[in-house]
Amino acid sequence: MKVLAIIPAKLDSTRLKNKNIRKINGKPMVEYSIDYAKQSKYNPDIIISSENDILEEIANKNNVRFVRRSKEMCGDTEVVDVYIDLLNNIDEKYDIIVCLQPDNPDREKSLDYCLDYMIENNYDDIITVDSDNRRSGAMRLFKYDHLMKGHVSKRIGCISENATDVHFEQDLLNAEKNMNTEIFRKNMERYGQRIH
Repeated sequence: MKVLAIIPAKLDSTRLKNKNIRKINGKPMVEYSIDYAKQSKYNPDIIISSENDILEEIANKNNVRFVRRSKEMCGDTEVVDVYIDLLNNIDEKYDIIVCLQPDNPDREKSLDYCLDYMIENNYDDIITVDSDNRRSGAMRLFKYDHLMKGHVSKRIGCISENATDVHFEQDLLNAEKNMNTEIFRKNMERYGQRIH
């Protein structure tokens, strides 16, 4: 099983400046997604997609690949288009593409839990939802061929994930507070996530 984790981490944000490199517990938010992907038994390739040199430095520091995003793929571009554009500009092919939004640092379910769920149910596409059953976007998984053919959301499964969607200063503080609770740590252990 060949898995790719894409972390779309543009630096420009209209609501919370430089949010993907803002620190929680002393670590840039984007690094939580890198660490999350590195814990998987599927040993995914990891690519950060960004337009910014700071994110390239973070990618290099964490020994993950960096792909520079074109200006056309920044701004209010649909994130699925960012994934497809990236895949069209690399030579490798994969079985499953995992897309990890870096502004959801406090995921509780492990990547292996999500990948196993997708494989066991033969889903083409999975997206996380919050406790109110709204798409949270913390994570989305696609079968590679399904995504590349533009067949998105025909057989989509959902995994409830209460990760904080960080857009404002208060969201950043809420995520940090959540990550420091005993309940969060127990939930992480319950779903196979290692605690750093």
